[in-house]
Amino acid sequence: MKNTFTSFLLLLISFGFGLQSCKNETENQNPTKTEIQKPNDSLKSVSVEESEKMVEYAISVEEIDSLQYHSFKEKTAPIKKKITKITDINEAKKMLKGIVEFDEKNTDDEYLAIKKIHFRNGKKIGYTNEWDYFYFIAYYPEEDILLCEGGHTTDISFNLKNGKETEETGNPDVIDFSPKENFRLNGHFEGQECYAYFIQRKINNEYVKIIQLDKEFEKLTKLWLCTIGESFWADENTLYLTETEYFEDGIKSQFFKVKIVEKH
Repeated sequence: MKNTFTSFLLLLISFGFGLQSCKNETENQNPTKTEIQKPNDSLKSVSVEESEKMVEYAISVEEIDSLQYHSFKEKTAPIKKKITKITDINEAKKMLKGIVEFDEKNTDDEYLAIKKIHFRNGKKIGYTNEWDYFYFIAYYPEEDILLCEGGHTTDISFNLKNGKETEETGNPDVIDFSPKENFRLNGHFEGQECYAYFIQRKINNEYVKIIQLDKEFEKLTKLWLCTIGESFWADENTLYLTETEYFEDGIKSQFFKVKIVEKH
């Protein structure tokens, strides 16, 4: 009887260990989900971000006369947003300490050459060849853009936040915002006589180039958009501008209405 009871007890203990072992194996195969899940709002914002980046844009261009242009301008009464511009080199050096290194030995009258840039995203660029030198013109703290001048008075600019250069950063003096600031006209002087113009859209609090305006304008009109004399936005998608040529005996302007449209 004693032996029977002992055998029974051993059987129970063995069975208990077996159950525990099975439980552990099951838990290993199906671990409890403790990883942090993204909230619905985060997932939604990512999808919105991706969809915005995937949107492609085009323009339509209509030539109008001066009466129409000035009539629309009077009705719109555009107010240009002013961007803070720092041209004093000493003030700029204080603001850009640790970000921009100036070459104190290489100057062009009152302008200093740029020696090295440490962008805020970790990117770095440096210039050691005197032929690569360009000179400080202004710093725009609101945009965190450094504007410089290169050979033939070309614009050279840098977005100090992300390291983007002239073709995507432009010259803040050219910038013209739409009323709600979703879009803006931008551009840069290419040297000699003409500018390159583009349209940017605000995506995730950053302005991104969406249209190379001068090239698309020429495709549609067969005219070279060399110099925009003035511009204004009637709404978020409608930009009015003048293509202006300067001659010894005066100025010639043509007037245009540019619509930004989404491609489908």
